[in-house]
Amino acid sequence: MKAKFLVVAAIASSLAMGLTLDASAQNETADAAEQKIPSSNPFSGDKAKIEKGKRYFRQNTCTACHGGRADGQGDMGSGADLRKLRIGFKGFVQTVKNGRRVPGRQQFMPSFAHLTHDEIFHMGAYLETLAHDEANWKEGAKN
Repeated sequence: MKAKFLVVAAIASSLAMGLTLDASAQNETADAAEQKIPSSNPFSGDKAKIEKGKRYFRQNTCTACHGGRADGQGDMGSGADLRKLRIGFKGFVQTVKNGRRVPGRQQFMPSFAHLTHDEIFHMGAYLETLAHDEANWKEGAKN
């Protein structure tokens, strides 16, 4: 009976260790993907990528909340004015991928995790062309 208990304990311990290693590996993979997001858009100024980005922005329902001019005045309500972006390019990519909820606001940014980095980068290149002077698409959040 004691031997059976030890075998079961050993199996449980091995499974727990495997799950811990698995979770650790997933975190490392997520961290690696996170680090691949540059602080500025590699497609900035590329006319072909900007045109693709404009199409992606309109096709992926961005305009419903952010408006056709990215001014935050969409048909479904008011979203962030992307012409005044202050979270930097990396923050933009992370927000598109992960979504964002703002405390006190019922409306939220859903996750668009199905989009590739290139698709998001193309949209970013397009949005940069609409940016106001105070926008911060390159360095990160301004305080």
